[in-house]
Amino acid sequence: MFSADTLREVAVRILRAVPIPDEEALIVADLLVDSNLAGHDSHGILRLPQYLGMVRDGAILPGAPLKALQETPATAVLDGGWGFGQVVARGAMDLTVRKARTSAVGAVAVRRCNHIGRLGAYAALPCEAGMVGLLFVNGHAGDQGVAPYGGIARRLGTNPFAVAVPSAQGPPVVLDITTSIVAGGKVRLARARGEPVPEGCLIDAEGRPTTDPNVYYDPPRGALLPFGGHKGYGLSVMIDLLVGTLSGAGASAPDAPRSGNALLTVAVDIERFVPLDAFREEVRQFIAYLKTSPKAPGVAEILAPGERAFRERERRLREGIEVEDRTWGQILDAARRLGVEL
Repeated sequence: MFSADTLREVAVRILRAVPIPDEEALIVADLLVDSNLAGHDSHGILRLPQYLGMVRDGAILPGAPLKALQETPATAVLDGGWGFGQVVARGAMDLTVRKARTSAVGAVAVRRCNHIGRLGAYAALPCEAGMVGLLFVNGHAGDQGVAPYGGIARRLGTNPFAVAVPSAQGPPVVLDITTSIVAGGKVRLARARGEPVPEGCLIDAEGRPTTDPNVYYDPPRGALLPFGGHKGYGLSVMIDLLVGTLSGAGASAPDAPRSGNALLTVAVDIERFVPLDAFREEVRQFIAYLKTSPKAPGVAEILAPGERAFRERERRLREGIEVEDRTWGQILDAARRLGVEL
């Protein structure tokens, strides 16, 4: 078990040794560990060796400026310069909030961005300013791991989205889901732990169900399935189209030059519609009402979206974060190569 502070310090020291600008190292390390705290280990410190390899290969360009390609008081299209996804996404959402403060609603599309990690961390940022936050992501046309409904070959990204609203009590209510049955990072985590993936989420290249995570990575590669059949598939299609076209990154295509993330961030200033306190109280009362429902057999408590992650954060802050041996070994190897003593 590791404390959050220890993992954050390890990540910062390794990133600085690459070298990576201090501010970027802090943002990346903080958001990686934040994912671990929330129980999303698939987007946590597990990703550090992957990111280091991408920097080494020139896929991630530390210090890349976030450039505005076109802009209005309420909107912008940004070029992330293939910088760290966490840095680009944080900058995009910060700009979105500023635009919403001026124009009631802000919307920013981003292309040439690397993997951003857990979406809920960014969607919740506008809540701190009394706003609703939304974030939609596609695979920058090239990151395809999901079969279309009725098909067996990869044609779609996992195309996740997140929505967050502030409440008068407790943390924001946050929905953060992928349009595939499980996220690609969950398959990566299962592979690192030597565990099977859940039944019904993965097929091999012949379309046969499998629980072997290696099938997702080793040729001939299999594919994830959309959640809810045609419903998740339809939602994935719309996210791929909207994010790809508005950002200029493109929807999934056979000749995409590379994979990454493209983003569409939205912030809504609640005060331009209703008083903020009234909105927060309405959210609190609604969640409280949901919890009054009689519970199904075996269910101890009805939870709001995002509540499980909030509680997991509190537990892991007390008890620590478990890192699988394979991941920790990769981190130690990276530290040795960079001359960092841990």
